[in-house]
Amino acid sequence: MESYPRVMVGTDGSDDATAAVKVGGRIAAKLGVPLDLIAVWEDDNNDAWAVEVTTAAEAILKDLGVKEVNTKRVSGDPADQLVAYTNDNPQSLVVVGSTGLTKASSRLVGSTSNRLSHHSIADVLYAREPVPSQWNFVALATDGSDTSLKAVQRGLGLASALGATPRLVTAAKSHDDGARVLAATRAALNLDSAGVEIEEEILVDSQAASAIILQGWKYEIVVIGNKSMSGAARLLGSIANKITHGLETNLLLVNTTRS
Repeated sequence: MESYPRVMVGTDGSDDATAAVKVGGRIAAKLGVPLDLIAVWEDDNNDAWAVEVTTAAEAILKDLGVKEVNTKRVSGDPADQLVAYTNDNPQSLVVVGSTGLTKASSRLVGSTSNRLSHHSIADVLYAREPVPSQWNFVALATDGSDTSLKAVQRGLGLASALGATPRLVTAAKSHDDGARVLAATRAALNLDSAGVEIEEEILVDSQAASAIILQGWKYEIVVIGNKSMSGAARLLGSIANKITHGLETNLLLVNTTRS
């Protein structure tokens, strides 16, 4: 199963950002990898705020058992700075709060979370409060495509880090269609010999995005690929785009365009 060499958490001290600190810290501690903690402020005279925010986050990360924390406090546009980080660290897992993803006004003006969903080279995990007290299920959404297979692979590593049960999930017009997609996914990734119990769920619904959004409450995290998250397909409303902006649980958006 794939893993991440480091975790980056962006924080501004908000509730959702604190959720990102907790989730990112748990993953970094479990994987035994460094965590980059980044606070960005737009006012050059507001560095005291950044110190306060990162100091509080560092205390949380220490309690979670993160061994190496690299704190960065920089001024500038938060979205620009975090996107630049992903360009330099494409293999990292970026964890941020989900504020702005489900608000139309924020999407129009370009919130940090929204900008990352369309421009991050790295995988992005959008965290929400309340942070689960126990991580039971991670949904690995698949339609059998090559891009969804990449998302499933990385999602399996995340499920392992959180101690959660992975569940392959597909939405299809019929149960038989869904069964074929799940069987093809298992065969393509050789999952039956992975040594991990992987559950399955078929959502009988021709509208894949709405089906996953409606059933998202059952999972602590939903994992999807970022296919068609940019360009004309995004404007026309891709499945990934609809799920990203409609889901109300933690979401791992996997960048399937990089190796």
